[in-house]
Amino acid sequence: MNATKEISPETEQLPEERNLPAAPSVVSTRGLGLSRWVQYVFVIIAAFVLWLADKMITLGWQYFDEPNDVVVTVISAAIGFGVALGLYRTEKSHRLVVDVVSELSKVSWPSRKETYASTIVVIVTSIIAAAIVGSFDFVWSAITDLLYKYKV
Repeated sequence: MNATKEISPETEQLPEERNLPAAPSVVSTRGLGLSRWVQYVFVIIAAFVLWLADKMITLGWQYFDEPNDVVVTVISAAIGFGVALGLYRTEKSHRLVVDVVSELSKVSWPSRKETYASTIVVIVTSIIAAAIVGSFDFVWSAITDLLYKYKV
């Protein structure tokens, strides 16, 4: 008899829902699951901070001397990694990201067919609205041209 229990995605629970202490790296009960997306968020934060720090350091450094691109990138990478790691280890920010990822996993995303149908509806509605506004514009410009022509 197998001691491990199979858990389907429908019955997946977060640690706080199972009354277990939550560890920062434990978000899902199967593989990486949702924790993969939590980690992606912090990697994106690190990349954004790296980019921002690179721009700010280069901007400040160029007032004194020609910036050394390698040094600026290394410093920016260290800042980006440090900020992302600090946010990852901070309970408040980590909990926020886990909650957002958890809520997004509950969203029912439209299928390709539904997206295509909705896109067609938006395009047709936009064409109809443009035709209505264009016809009003044509009528009002004709009326105002007549008024200006006869100086009424």
